[in-house]
Amino acid sequence: MLLSVLNVFIFGGVLVKPFRIAESEPGHHQVCLRAAMASDGHFAIAWVDSLVVVPGSDPHEIYIRFFDKNGNPMTEPYKVEKHADTNWVYWPCLEMDSLGNAVLVWEEIVDTREDFWVISFHRFSPDGEPIDSAQTLQDSLRLHGWRPLGLGLAPGGRFAVTWSETKEENLGYQIYSQRFDVDGSPLDTVFMPHEDISDSDFVFLFPNAALNDAGDLVVTWLYFKETMKIFPLFQVFDADDSPILGWDPLGYRVDDGDEGHNSTRSELFWLDNDRFVVFWYDIPPEALMGRVFENRGTERNSINEVVPDDRLEMTLGDPKGTFSIDVSHDERFAYTYTRSLYQGADWMHPWDHAGGILGEIIDDMPLLQIGLFEYSHPWGADTVKNTHTQPPAVAVNVDRIAWVYSRLNQDTIFEAWVLITDWNMVGVDDLPLLPPALLPQIKLEASLNRLSFEVPGEARLTLYNSAGRRVAVETIYGKGEWQADGFPSGVYFARMQTDVDAANAKVVVVR
Repeated sequence: MLLSVLNVFIFGGVLVKPFRIAESEPGHHQVCLRAAMASDGHFAIAWVDSLVVVPGSDPHEIYIRFFDKNGNPMTEPYKVEKHADTNWVYWPCLEMDSLGNAVLVWEEIVDTREDFWVISFHRFSPDGEPIDSAQTLQDSLRLHGWRPLGLGLAPGGRFAVTWSETKEENLGYQIYSQRFDVDGSPLDTVFMPHEDISDSDFVFLFPNAALNDAGDLVVTWLYFKETMKIFPLFQVFDADDSPILGWDPLGYRVDDGDEGHNSTRSELFWLDNDRFVVFWYDIPPEALMGRVFENRGTERNSINEVVPDDRLEMTLGDPKGTFSIDVSHDERFAYTYTRSLYQGADWMHPWDHAGGILGEIIDDMPLLQIGLFEYSHPWGADTVKNTHTQPPAVAVNVDRIAWVYSRLNQDTIFEAWVLITDWNMVGVDDLPLLPPALLPQIKLEASLNRLSFEVPGEARLTLYNSAGRRVAVETIYGKGEWQADGFPSGVYFARMQTDVDAANAKVVVVR
């Protein structure tokens, strides 16, 4: 896909312009971002501070910092305690309960010779102060090295952790889970959401969890059956760790069918004590998928293709997941991911930047409400392209959203930024500063019931309704007008695209 000229178009949407989350030492990257927001709008951001972009032998540090709803720092960056300064830590999980207490969980490798890991935990008060010291939840583990942890936090403060571990080297990975009280003390013993497969070559990876106040726990994971057959699985347990759906040795499919799939790690949220929603990215159909489960998981609604890939321009990457999503109490959701765009024939160095969509769960169906927008720094003279990608993070409440992303500076060091908006973003417009070879070639203007356009040669015109569903695709030529004949009254979003340019407009149809 060629370099697009999309940028953010917000009607009163920006509450606080992008700002750095913290300064870092020279040469240190701010990566592996996590974010969580309380009901009053204050939020926390956790990140990994490292001399390298991806985990390796160099020590890493995890920091957390708290901000009020207007982005003013409530604390200085806090460096979490490690078992030893030489250990490296990675893949933090961060959530907030209904009172605004934050729970941070992370992995730490303590013996590189034996490849032993621990899972650690630290709790923070609503004002960002650490409560007691960091604690070890599990030790002497052989975790999978890439995103092995999932965290589910109930509104009342209890939490569950799930992880992917192998008991013997060169054997398959299994999923394990355990519940904890607000202070980190265990509430049960470690259990598996599936049958013991330690003597096989099964591979279960990239787990996640969601916990409600009734004590019901949903655990999801990926089953790596074979190439292009990576299935999302799940199981639901009551407060006594008994399976609500009945026991299935391998777990239940989140999706449907037995066709080849290439799914990513799931993101899941309880909507109340009866319903939960699961989001995942899947190939086919190359789309962000969503599904609501009712009656504590025993009833499933239809899967919805929330937004297809031809609008995302997303590089899937690997199944650990390259996106972040959060759901508000009024069942709206914000989704953000790394948008990879290419200039000319340079397929090795895309322009990776943050994009997002907004949606809402209506009648137990996750629906796109506001289509693609780009909220991070636009293309400019200081833009740096690179082969490394850092997925962004997002946190929401009912009236605001914190969008968090890492951006390469001109020294090719990732710096973390945050933008605060409301929910009123409506599509894309505004051309960023582009190199002369990529100056816009499309002119597109909207008026009542029509679009005026001018394109060099031909272009594709795609029209979406207010729910984000594609309702028309046409090829247009040269200069002219497009009439909204045959379309009912409403608000539509038009995208016109050539090989080197794209433009967008909102058109209102009145009958």
